[in-house]
Amino acid sequence: MEFRQIVYFLEISESGTFQKAAMRLGLTQPALSRQIFLLEKELGVIVLERGGRSVRLTHEGERFYQYSIRLKALWEEIQIGFSKENDLKGNFSISAGGTVSAWILPQILKEILNKRKGLSLSVREGDASETKNSVLKGEVDLGILTGPITEPSLNVIEFLSDQIFPCAAKDHPIFLKKKIKIEDLKKQPIVFFHPGSALRKAVEKKIKSFSKDYGPNIAMELRSVESVIKSLEAGLGIGFLSEYSMNPNLKKINFEAWNAERKFYLCYRKKSGPGLAMLAEEILKSAEKWKRNTNFNNFLN
Repeated sequence: MEFRQIVYFLEISESGTFQKAAMRLGLTQPALSRQIFLLEKELGVIVLERGGRSVRLTHEGERFYQYSIRLKALWEEIQIGFSKENDLKGNFSISAGGTVSAWILPQILKEILNKRKGLSLSVREGDASETKNSVLKGEVDLGILTGPITEPSLNVIEFLSDQIFPCAAKDHPIFLKKKIKIEDLKKQPIVFFHPGSALRKAVEKKIKSFSKDYGPNIAMELRSVESVIKSLEAGLGIGFLSEYSMNPNLKKINFEAWNAERKFYLCYRKKSGPGLAMLAEEILKSAEKWKRNTNFNNFLN
């Protein structure tokens, strides 16, 4: 058995198809299939059930997947242990929500990768539940979640705080009012994120603190931040966005004492190798620098 076969097996498991895995690994599909055949021959069991365009793990494959995750973590620990001091290397995967994936991580990771030539990072977008489960199952190395987080098996480090604002297109009729109240929002169609969104949960909690009987007039429920922004720009309603995803075409709605904040946390399994702790520290440093150099105030007024 070769370690690369374990890497190939993990990539297929996470990609769902041989074709996607082959593209990500830079291999031809027949070459990848050959390596998995050799792996299964040596193990004496079938680990992947082929059917149609997708594959799924067999019972033996599920067991081998858990071993493979541990072997990958051990290999990364070995690489860190024999590398130069403070030399962060290896392949790591990150899962985060739409706001973080689109507006926060790209610049942060770009700076890290420019400094760490032996480092490879991949990002998977998922809502709060998907990200948390991916970290706990070992499908990704590091997750970025909104708190509070009470998982004894995870290391949890505060990452960034985030202000959430009601907003609308700059020419929306609601801005004709001199003073906007919660009652004015009740009359407006709402462009909301889907129910599993951490941002939506934070907004709903805040709205209930203003008016317990307020049932939002939901016009749209969307999964991506970009979809929400485009719908708001088109004047299809009012919405709620992170300060990080605001743009010049949108305007913050100021009313009463609105102040909704959420905190992001870096999370990874406690039994992970030292490489993840180093990566988390690197992300924190880059995030602080990024926030100092980024001015969001121009978009909020």
